[in-house]
Amino acid sequence: MKSIAHLFVALSLCVSANVFAGQASAVSADDAHSAIVQGAFVVDVRAASEYAQGHLPQAVSLPTNAAQLSLFELAAALSKAGVDSSRTMLVVGDAGATDAQALWQRLAQITSGRVLWLVGGVQEWQMRGHVLSRDVSTRLPVPQFLVPFDAPANAARMAGSKVRTSALLERNLAIQLALN
Repeated sequence: MKSIAHLFVALSLCVSANVFAGQASAVSADDAHSAIVQGAFVVDVRAASEYAQGHLPQAVSLPTNAAQLSLFELAAALSKAGVDSSRTMLVVGDAGATDAQALWQRLAQITSGRVLWLVGGVQEWQMRGHVLSRDVSTRLPVPQFLVPFDAPANAARMAGSKVRTSALLERNLAIQLALN
């Protein structure tokens, strides 16, 4: 009985670490569409003129050099655009654009949310039959504080994850004691 309880505690800790870990994934247009429907923030790093001609629904425009901005400047740009970096973000550019890929990789290192990159860009979005929007997305600023994250990919990333993991551990230990 004790070994089952120990296994349950270990499994719960592994699951909780993965739940709170930020994730980075390259996605297709259909997966990007699903993410948008589920509330992902869309960040478009194409030139402002291209963004104005049509972009993914609810997308906000960031500078093409967003990946090279300092942490303070990037946090300010995300905040001003109303993007909450603790939630799922979808980075979009032109098909295979290195600026979109660079921002995707950088955000994966400094945010607690899930970061997606639409590899095929706006072109794949249109080829799959999804509609572009010309509406400018306006959101209230979201304060951010970004810091580099150098822990393993499966480590807890959110500031509150230590508290959550501790609470989960305490709950699981209580269950283990009850089983004894």
